[in-house]
Amino acid sequence: MKTLNQLIDEYTSQLQKGEIQTAYKEILEFFGKLKSDYIKKYPQYDTGGIYQGYMDMTYLPLSTAQIKDKGLKIAIVYLHEKGTFEVWLSARNRDIAKRFDSVFNSISFDNRSIFHDDSNPDAIIECTLISKPDFENQDSLTEIIEHGVEGFVTAITGLLF
Repeated sequence: MKTLNQLIDEYTSQLQKGEIQTAYKEILEFFGKLKSDYIKKYPQYDTGGIYQGYMDMTYLPLSTAQIKDKGLKIAIVYLHEKGTFEVWLSARNRDIAKRFDSVFNSISFDNRSIFHDDSNPDAIIECTLISKPDFENQDSLTEIIEHGVEGFVTAITGLLF
């Protein structure tokens, strides 16, 4: 296993190439556009601030009044290591999450599988929106994400209300 100094040297070497910063900046700019799009097109959502993450995940929290009243929220998540977009149902705290675990154990929409990764304490359930996003076609990527989020929220609210 590499030492901390070796890891930081490798990190520094990768940063000196300039590609990581450019890619990370583009991901964050896409999230900024996505947030702006949600504010304009989907007034039913309370759109939170973008969480930039530690190069593990970046996410945009969303909520509706009904979902928020239950202590829940939706997150559009980009997982950097996997290179995928997911949508998560999360809770305000772990106690609320435990109350909803059994409610969402067998739902699906648009032939998408909804799952829970036991190593992810931040989500009650997750759904992959797109496993190979095309950042060069951001209009199409935005449309895929928005359509997937809408289906996910519809499935969630159908079980809650």
